[in-house]
Amino acid sequence: MIVRNPEWVVRGAGPVFAVALLVSLFLVGGPVRAEVTAPDVVTVDSGGLHGVIAQNYRLFNGIPYAAPPVGALRWRPPAPVAPWPGIREARDAGPNCPQDTGLGGLRSTNEDCLYLNVWTPRTLPADGRALPVMVWIHGGSLQIGSGSMYGAAPLVSQSDGDAIVVTINYRLGALGFLAASALDDGTGPGDYGLMDQQAALRWVQRNIVAFGGDPNHVTVDGESAGGISICAHMATPSSVGLFQAAILQSGPCTSKSLADAETEGDAWAAEVGCTGTDSATCLRGLSPDVLIDRAPATANVVYGNDFLPEDPIAKLKSGRMTHIPTFIGSNHDEMALWVWMKYGNPLGPRLSAADYPTVLATQLNLDQSQVARITQEYPLSDYPQPAVALSRSWTDKVVCNLIDQIADFSRQNPTYTYQFDDPAPVSPPTTFPMGAYHAAELPSLFDLAQSGWLLHGIMTSAQQHLQSEMLHYWSRFITTNTPDPQALQPIPLYSPTNPTYLSFRPTGNQLADNFTTDHRCAFWSMLSR
Repeated sequence: MIVRNPEWVVRGAGPVFAVALLVSLFLVGGPVRAEVTAPDVVTVDSGGLHGVIAQNYRLFNGIPYAAPPVGALRWRPPAPVAPWPGIREARDAGPNCPQDTGLGGLRSTNEDCLYLNVWTPRTLPADGRALPVMVWIHGGSLQIGSGSMYGAAPLVSQSDGDAIVVTINYRLGALGFLAASALDDGTGPGDYGLMDQQAALRWVQRNIVAFGGDPNHVTVDGESAGGISICAHMATPSSVGLFQAAILQSGPCTSKSLADAETEGDAWAAEVGCTGTDSATCLRGLSPDVLIDRAPATANVVYGNDFLPEDPIAKLKSGRMTHIPTFIGSNHDEMALWVWMKYGNPLGPRLSAADYPTVLATQLNLDQSQVARITQEYPLSDYPQPAVALSRSWTDKVVCNLIDQIADFSRQNPTYTYQFDDPAPVSPPTTFPMGAYHAAELPSLFDLAQSGWLLHGIMTSAQQHLQSEMLHYWSRFITTNTPDPQALQPIPLYSPTNPTYLSFRPTGNQLADNFTTDHRCAFWSMLSR
């Protein structure tokens, strides 16, 4: 338990304390924080938990926040978790939600996967002050990943802003986002993974006090699909009040209409043999292996159902998103990761000059006249390899769309913007220079898959310094909802008339206002007309 009124029990300690206090004020400009070691046992609304206290953090792993979504609960909103007797061990992470082996980890077929993990500082304020909370929603195209991949020790051990971090699992792929009409219970199908995320946020509201957290000071943070998810939560009325600030990392607002999603979902259901009046029963009887091996090519946030009634982009454009401080940004070479997956593996094929126009047309969904203009704007002669030209053009198209959304956010919310621009971050083996590819910033914020020590060792001293600074920016925003850490360049408010952002670079962070020119947004705006 937290000690709220610590007392000196040694006679004569008062004068000693007074002198020590004056010295501390003189030396460090503020009082020494009184702290106590956090307990390794807590009680939440479903039972007791026994966690782990490490050298610089406390961790409770594998906490169920909803009932296993199996059997009749498959493709239904998450149900309450059943209480357990006694003290539950919370040392090991829960299973990953069903997915194939890939960038998100090893293959999993276990549908009992709705678990979260709570990271806190090793010590808590002795006066009982509640700490701010960050809830992390992982990326992975809504198809892969898990909360346990993201070790949050670096974030909860910052000296200038203690915080608690919660990482979550949610249903993925077909299990999380299929919108077949047979699954409609009267509220519209789809978005089961988003419902899981919301259930986790509600769990935080009910239980984070037990860990020393403040339910009224919650920041949601997500990368890629996690950012897309957060945009949806900022647009859905039922998530209002569950968080007070948002960080969106390389995750623009995007969604699909219910009509289109149902058409695709029904076609997929027919492909796996589930048609007719018993289609829902058939779908719920499919094995997880079928759902993984024959999964739809994409998973999408769906609007038009009861959970997400309106298109998030329409709400953003009209200024009707949740009005909260928003920290949003991207990486300088986002699409290099997708180019690498197809053309950058040293053991795989490479993109030829002859195929460059064809791949542009296919990947960017362009007609031949548009492709011709792009090849003039991004000629192969300007780049060391065709893969780099593809990465640059594709990235600029995607980032310019995000820049438009940042401007829309700034018209309704206090908005702060960054760009991660390390030209040579830690990367997989590759046949072309990837630059600051999609997700390249994550090793600077998390201990990824418990291999942070290895990644840190690979980083140059300048990259390690950048990592330290980025952690300060994130910690400061979580704590105060403003990215202005002590002794570092504050990030100013972004607006269409003052489009200033902070570029994170190993050579030194810099304020800049050339987002649109750097990514040639005028060209892409003209191309779309």
